[in-house]
Amino acid sequence: MNRWIVRLLFVAVVAGVMGSAIWNNIATNRLIEQATGTNPEEQRRALKQIATRDDFYDLIQSRKPPARLRVAEGVERLNDPDGVKIALAMLRDPDPKVRDRFLVALEKIGRNNLEALAEGLKHSDGKVKNGTVAVMTQIGIACLPVALKAFEDSGARASATEVLAQFGSVSVPGLLDILNKATDTALRLDTITALGRIGDRRATDAILPFLSKVSQQDRRVVLVALGSIADPRTETLLIDALQSQREDPDARAQVALGLGRIGSARAFQALRQALSDPNLFVADSAAESLKLAGVRALNTLAGAVRDPNPAVRRRAVEALGGVPDARAVQLLAQALRDPEPAVRRASALALGEIRRPEAVPVLIGALRSQDGGVVQNAIQSLIRIGRPAIEPLTRLLSDPDEQVAYASASALSAIPEAEPTLMKLAEQPATQKFALIALLERGSPSSRPLFERVAQSPDPSLRQLAQEALLQLRP
Repeated sequence: MNRWIVRLLFVAVVAGVMGSAIWNNIATNRLIEQATGTNPEEQRRALKQIATRDDFYDLIQSRKPPARLRVAEGVERLNDPDGVKIALAMLRDPDPKVRDRFLVALEKIGRNNLEALAEGLKHSDGKVKNGTVAVMTQIGIACLPVALKAFEDSGARASATEVLAQFGSVSVPGLLDILNKATDTALRLDTITALGRIGDRRATDAILPFLSKVSQQDRRVVLVALGSIADPRTETLLIDALQSQREDPDARAQVALGLGRIGSARAFQALRQALSDPNLFVADSAAESLKLAGVRALNTLAGAVRDPNPAVRRRAVEALGGVPDARAVQLLAQALRDPEPAVRRASALALGEIRRPEAVPVLIGALRSQDGGVVQNAIQSLIRIGRPAIEPLTRLLSDPDEQVAYASASALSAIPEAEPTLMKLAEQPATQKFALIALLERGSPSSRPLFERVAQSPDPSLRQLAQEALLQLRP
């Protein structure tokens, strides 16, 4: 008798468990149908309930995109922390249209629920964090207090830094307050980094004392920030750091960029010396700094292109590419005759970066170089200059040196404005061959009728060109 009672109890328990599971499944399906449905009141109640569940994202995700998009309308109507919580999670959706729709929803309801919105800054998913940064940036400085609060949370700090950097100078007082109160070394260093990214000189006096307070390893963070701020009051300190082999190379590289922004005679002199630094990263950063300084650095670079060290001359030539001045063209023209191939090739490229019409005849001359690297770089530079180079290049299509004619055709093929001229020159015997080569390389459908006519030419080399083109242009 006892055995039957035990069996009956077991059956009853199993039936109860199964019944409960079935009921829960039915209730869950009904809940998600309401949450993704079209009845506003049912949807509001369902979303409030579903937000309390850990699996709400998976439940919503189980529905098709149109249903998921309806949830965005529902969270807009909720306009509360639960709605923000759901919208943040939906930024993980694999469908870009769904993600974009929830970004719009967050912009609408986020400004009324800033604390809930800021939770997205510490989410484990990168799409959620990036979306939160974008929304907070769009909302604007109303988010500043919650962004500063999130910055003090190590889990949200990286994303909060992006928001504060977007806000710029208005973030500085709050960050300075955090720096003054912080006792945690990591928080202090991250605050210094954030202030450096913003680059406001109001932070200089607060950051300077940390050079003597932090370890040698952490000095890198402080120097990078000071280099980013580029306050003229720190010029001597930055020059000393740039010239010190004991300092971290990354910090010295950032210091070099800062000195270029300061732009004094002393700063430029220090940068010229750094062009020969044993650390290549530092030397290249010094060149980049002079390049960004533009015309202000022209006299310094004029001296550097005559330096005995070919590596210094090459970096100076590369920096001249950032100086849109006729004098820079003259210096680069001289560098095209440098005995070092790397300097000549760098010069041919830099002339294209300047994009001044005075560079065109210099580059046209460079097409006759015996150095293939110079020729290829000159072609790329003429392409960058574009329209002003067309007429001089077309004159070379009939050049007796076929390598020069081919180089001209290669350049013209990549300049869109040259196509009408090439179509005309392809009808003239003196320029026909290389004009056709340029059109072949260009691959423009409008040239198909021309190549169909040339395919009947008695000249076998022209017929071959036409056949290649027609195969390429085949519909």
